[in-house]
Amino acid sequence: MILLDSNIFIIDRFFKRDTHYDVNRRFVERLPAWEAGISIYGLLETCGLASFNLSPLELAQWYYHFDQVYNVRVLFPHHLERTAARFFDDLLDATYRLFLRKMTFVDAVILMTAEEYSVSHLITWNKKHFEGRTDILVMTPEEFLAAM
Repeated sequence: MILLDSNIFIIDRFFKRDTHYDVNRRFVERLPAWEAGISIYGLLETCGLASFNLSPLELAQWYYHFDQVYNVRVLFPHHLERTAARFFDDLLDATYRLFLRKMTFVDAVILMTAEEYSVSHLITWNKKHFEGRTDILVMTPEEFLAAM
């Protein structure tokens, strides 16, 4: 499984003039060929960023049916049967450990999901946010396409 960062979807939907748009679009079009996912944290970041530009109907489609819009699996933390207090204690502990790797909160929880699911690759246009902070292969969409 590969884990996708939110910037891939933001570029795809809102930044058609971005220098990465054409490669990013080719990558998005090939998503059905791979087992791909986005962490729930990445989805929440994506929806928050998109909320400034999407209609309420489009936002609801992304928020509730992103897996169908982009043919990706939304990855939730394992062990959701934990109590809320235990979940947040675990989240805070794990986040702190990732902060020690010099990461923002959103990057930390995305990497936490990637490591929890033992994904093979983390695909992002912001490689520098993750490189050297994990053993997971971190690639841009362009690098991933070239390797396939």
